[in-house]
Amino acid sequence: MDNQTELLKGIEKRIEANTVAIDVNKKAISELQSTINHQQKGNLRVTGLPEKDDENMRETIIGILTKVIPVSVDRLRETVDTVHRLGQRASAATSNNLPRAVIIQFGMRTVRDEVWKKSKEDFSKEDRLARTKLWPLVQEARSRGLLHVFM
Repeated sequence: MDNQTELLKGIEKRIEANTVAIDVNKKAISELQSTINHQQKGNLRVTGLPEKDDENMRETIIGILTKVIPVSVDRLRETVDTVHRLGQRASAATSNNLPRAVIIQFGMRTVRDEVWKKSKEDFSKEDRLARTKLWPLVQEARSRGLLHVFM
């Protein structure tokens, strides 16, 4: 019986140590997620840009941004830190023909905010009306897990 008691005490100590380790890991994960969220605040995601072989996404995005906000190309080159597509390019066999999204990382949040604001203002009256009519369908599709993004 003493042997079983010692064995049980050893197991209880390991359970307690594991519980402490789990709490430490949960805290570390929470802090990491907070850091990631803070870093991503300066990012914008662009979808629907066709993929090309040997594309220079940074220059393509800077060209698009010059049309959205009245800022010089040189200022955008200084402000846009990184531009890349998400994920790996799909093979022809597994491709669903949808281009991968593009992430734009800005060095200055004010420029990112200006791009975001201007891109939201650029809908014509007809586009805004059509989007308003479609919104209930979007909400229904999201509630059923069928739609993640509405462009």
